[in-house]
Amino acid sequence: PDPHPASGSATLDAEILLAKQRAGASFAVTQFFFESRNYFELVERVRAIGVTIPIIPGIMPVTNLAQIQRFATLSGADFPAAVKADFDSIPESAVRELGIDKASEMCRELLDGGAPGLHFYTLNRSTATREIAANLGLSASA
Repeated sequence: PDPHPASGSATLDAEILLAKQRAGASFAVTQFFFESRNYFELVERVRAIGVTIPIIPGIMPVTNLAQIQRFATLSGADFPAAVKADFDSIPESAVRELGIDKASEMCRELLDGGAPGLHFYTLNRSTATREIAANLGLSASA
C-alpha cells in the first residue's frame, strides 16, 4: 500500500503490478501496513488501471514496538502517528496484547471489505497469528 522505497511513487508501483499481471502473475501480496484504508486505496488505485488479480493484504501484528518501527523504516511502510501514540501510551508489557487486538480489528475490516484472504508475516513466530485467527473465528494454517 505504501510506495516501495526505491520507486517512491504509488503510480509507478501500480504500473509495475500491472506489468507483473501481464507477465503472468495470478495474485499479489502486499507489504505490511497498519490501517485498512491503505489496502482499500491500493486496490482502488490498481483496479483503475486494469489490475484484476486478487490482492492479498500482508499483516504484521505489532508485538514488539522497537522491532516494528525498524521494519517499517526499512520497508518504507508508514507507521502512522496515531497508531504509534496508542502504543506509546501503554506499558511495554501490554504492547503485544494491543497489537493482536488492533491486527484482529484490521483483519476483520479487510475481510468484511472484500479482501480475498490474509497473509501474515510471522517472522517464524505463529502464536500471534493463531490468536488473531481465533479472534476472527478462523482456523490458522501454516
